[in-house]
Amino acid sequence: MRKQGFPSFNRGVLVVIGVLFLALILASSSYVQVSYGSVGLVTRFGRVTGRIMRPGLNWKIPLVEAVVGYRTQEIIYQTVGEAESRAAYDDFPTDTTTADGQQIILKYSIRFRIDPQKVSWIANNIGDERDVVEKVVKFHSRILARNIPKEYAALDLYTGNIQAVQDQFEDQLRPLLMEKGIILESFGLRKIEFTEDYRQAVEQKQIEAENVITEQHRAEQAIHKAQGQVEMAKGEAQSTIERAKGDAQKVELLAEAEAGAIHIKGEALAKYPAIIQLRFVESLSDPDGKVSWGIMPPGSFVPFLNLTPGETMTGATVAPSTVVTETTGQ
Repeated sequence: MRKQGFPSFNRGVLVVIGVLFLALILASSSYVQVSYGSVGLVTRFGRVTGRIMRPGLNWKIPLVEAVVGYRTQEIIYQTVGEAESRAAYDDFPTDTTTADGQQIILKYSIRFRIDPQKVSWIANNIGDERDVVEKVVKFHSRILARNIPKEYAALDLYTGNIQAVQDQFEDQLRPLLMEKGIILESFGLRKIEFTEDYRQAVEQKQIEAENVITEQHRAEQAIHKAQGQVEMAKGEAQSTIERAKGDAQKVELLAEAEAGAIHIKGEALAKYPAIIQLRFVESLSDPDGKVSWGIMPPGSFVPFLNLTPGETMTGATVAPSTVVTETTGQ
């Protein structure tokens, strides 16, 4: 009995389909798409060729060459101690001691990039991106985090001298990473945690210091207040002295003015005696006149009179209010 085989047409179609499928596989494996923010390192049978693929569509030998990707974007390594974090690589916080033996915990962040010009060296000597983080970034940063705080007293770190530690950390970490083909963008010391006993002790000291400062301020205010009162008393005393001097000068000036006026009147009456006669005549005609007595010398029409009771004119002779007549034959 004769077996029935597949028609030759069907076998040819299957061969063509197989060849096309194989060609499609080879074609698809001949091109590699490198994403932005990364580069591709080409290896050939596991050996680093040194060829670097840039972002975009790149060609490689199918089934012979492979591509290892490295991100050139900024990568964040962070010690958090909390579950929530947006860093690419998280780690536990670093514990260490200060110069005076206080236990502390450091939480920090490191922002870095892989130098695209060094990926061949990195692949041959370190490994992929995760190896870079584990063997370089984590290794060096945790050693520095344990050693640098030992140079500072706990109180200096507690009261905010964090910037000095951060600058020292960054200055020492940068060349260590650069030597391994890693560019340090920034280092941030986010937090230094102290034990609860130490925090309470420092807070109690701060309260005591604040109380001392408060008492000092009160003492200074009392001193300022006393000084103000002294100055006010001095001012009032000086004001009293000035007023007394003013009153004395006023009395002196009035006395001098009165004496001057009397002197001027005396000189005027001595020079012009007719003034007295005129004033006498005017007083006689004045019903409200104040002439109480007078002396009329014989043969003279110039009276010597008291114009005001109790007041004596300069140059006048005071006598009782009596008219004396001249007698003869005595």
